[in-house]
Amino acid sequence: MAVINRVASVPLILSDPYFSIWSPADHLYDIDTQSWTGKEIPIRGYITVDQQVFRFMGKDEKIPTIEQTNLDISPTRTTYQFENDLVTLELTFAVNLDLSNLVKISEPITMIQTKISKKNPASIVQIDWQFSDEICQDSPMKETINWQKLHTEISDIVWMGKSQQTPLNSTGDLIDIDWGYFYIAAQKSVKMAYYRNGKMLEASYVLDDEVTFLVGYDDIHAINYFGTPCNALWKEKHLTMYNLLENYLNEIPKNLENCQKIDQEIQKNAIRVGGETLEFLTSLSYRQSICAHKLIRNPEGEIIFLSKECSSNGCIGTVDISYPSMPLYLLYQPELVKGMMRPVYHFANLPVWEYDFAPHDVGRYPYVTGQVYSLNEVDNIQIGRRDTIFDYYALPAGQKVYLEEHQMPIEESGNMLIMNAATFLIDQDEVFFTQHLTTNLKWADYLLAFGQDPQNQLCTDDFAGHLAHNANLALKAINALALFGKALVEISHEKASIYQGAAKEMAQVWLQMANSGEKTKLAFDQEDSWSLKYNMIWDQLFELNLFNQETREQEVDHYLAQINDYGTPLDSRKTYTKADWIMWTATLSEDKEKFETMIAPIKKYLEESNSRVPFSDWYDTVTADVMNFKNRTVVGAIFMPLLKEQLLLEGRKNV
Repeated sequence: MAVINRVASVPLILSDPYFSIWSPADHLYDIDTQSWTGKEIPIRGYITVDQQVFRFMGKDEKIPTIEQTNLDISPTRTTYQFENDLVTLELTFAVNLDLSNLVKISEPITMIQTKISKKNPASIVQIDWQFSDEICQDSPMKETINWQKLHTEISDIVWMGKSQQTPLNSTGDLIDIDWGYFYIAAQKSVKMAYYRNGKMLEASYVLDDEVTFLVGYDDIHAINYFGTPCNALWKEKHLTMYNLLENYLNEIPKNLENCQKIDQEIQKNAIRVGGETLEFLTSLSYRQSICAHKLIRNPEGEIIFLSKECSSNGCIGTVDISYPSMPLYLLYQPELVKGMMRPVYHFANLPVWEYDFAPHDVGRYPYVTGQVYSLNEVDNIQIGRRDTIFDYYALPAGQKVYLEEHQMPIEESGNMLIMNAATFLIDQDEVFFTQHLTTNLKWADYLLAFGQDPQNQLCTDDFAGHLAHNANLALKAINALALFGKALVEISHEKASIYQGAAKEMAQVWLQMANSGEKTKLAFDQEDSWSLKYNMIWDQLFELNLFNQETREQEVDHYLAQINDYGTPLDSRKTYTKADWIMWTATLSEDKEKFETMIAPIKKYLEESNSRVPFSDWYDTVTADVMNFKNRTVVGAIFMPLLKEQLLLEGRKNV
């Protein structure tokens, strides 16, 4: 486990982009827990030892604290230790996020495990929890919350939720769920007692040795998928939340054991590849990346894996959010990468999308009803903060819904080709690859025509604004054509050699245009500029033979020379950076010492930042202040060096 002295924010209860609870403080009792949005959603914990009451979680100045003595974070678990002269308490929040089991990662369940060691064996210890009704509402008008107990032969369960349920009633960014039900469940033997105290739901039990109980959230309906309300994938297996909770209660030991297995595998591999720093970073990114998605099936029965563009604009299924998160899923579950792409292909083939390049997104979470980025506001197309989304996908051609000047033609087309080709070369699913071949060929032809020297347009780092002659964007086009060409070889397609040959020629032209001494430029027409060339990574991973290792090492050497206290800036214009792109560019080096030197400042930033938010990928390398983003799926990019090892060093690639 990654032993933490201080970290920007600690994951506790994670299961959904709308329901992610964090502790933004050094100690669990310093402040009330919060949603990832920053809204206080108090969860408080108390321990009573022989009638002496202490607080271990949440803010309550009337009750003294029991000292927090340790904090460990692993990919699936967060464990606290508390101690005084009466007891030692261990508290673990665990989520069985097994990427090999799609139903399991869809289950909105967190296990809360409490263990006690009494200094006096005769002491009587009771644990009391309080859960705020803020968990299940976001409406500015506070609504009536209903709650009810359920007792069966197996379990004691309680639920709470708004008295009037309106699933999928709003969309947007930086808002919390406003529908569904919160659950607490324990085995009958625990003798859990439930009470309602004002706006808090209370649960208590006597703790002699160890007790594990469950909290969960049923969002009723999860996604509006092109007009069809869809449920989370777990509902295929479990008829109701009660069924899921009782099944989970019976398998608590199995689920906890699997959490430990997942953690050990990831930590072992991370330490081998990148030492304790990489282990730390993978431990802080695994849950966040997975849980900022929603997993469903479309009406055709295909897996759909939808990201929420948290703290950016709330878009759903954003292509340039899927692209950086991809290493985690290529490594452990390529089907989820296909699940990211399917809704994009569906939308791109509808009449309303009239471009020869890929779209940016497919709606605003949880509405998959057509791209919302760059809507033509001249025609009064505007979306309020909580508004539901119009069915843009159903419009006929010729409506001019989108402004072309604010699209990301090369960015998103390159991303989709790379995602598709990389997935195919890893899992050899020819059915999926050929299913979307016509669309991909159109996008590849677009890159062939316009990718060598991009016009003035946006890239994924759109916060930096439009940029003409973007060298890194050209790299994306070149790598995408080469990788797609390599995939086409596998099906003996006639255009394979065309794209591969063009990519190699474009790479040679790129070297001439981008060269600026011992570095490469940010833009071809800016001699003294530079930028992180993260798009070069695919050449290395899939041996595309576009650039040599000397070129890659020279780039990394320049990045090392630019390091500030908290990392290498994104480019020569500002001191901010992106953690995902630092990880990708560090992976370009074959020198382990260079790699670890480049990623070490990310760990330092997470430990020392005064911005107490979930892992932010966009931050300042001088101050460690978060720029804006938080809780985003893109931290799946942290797994790029592990993907590289799998594809290259262990010889397990299937290409």
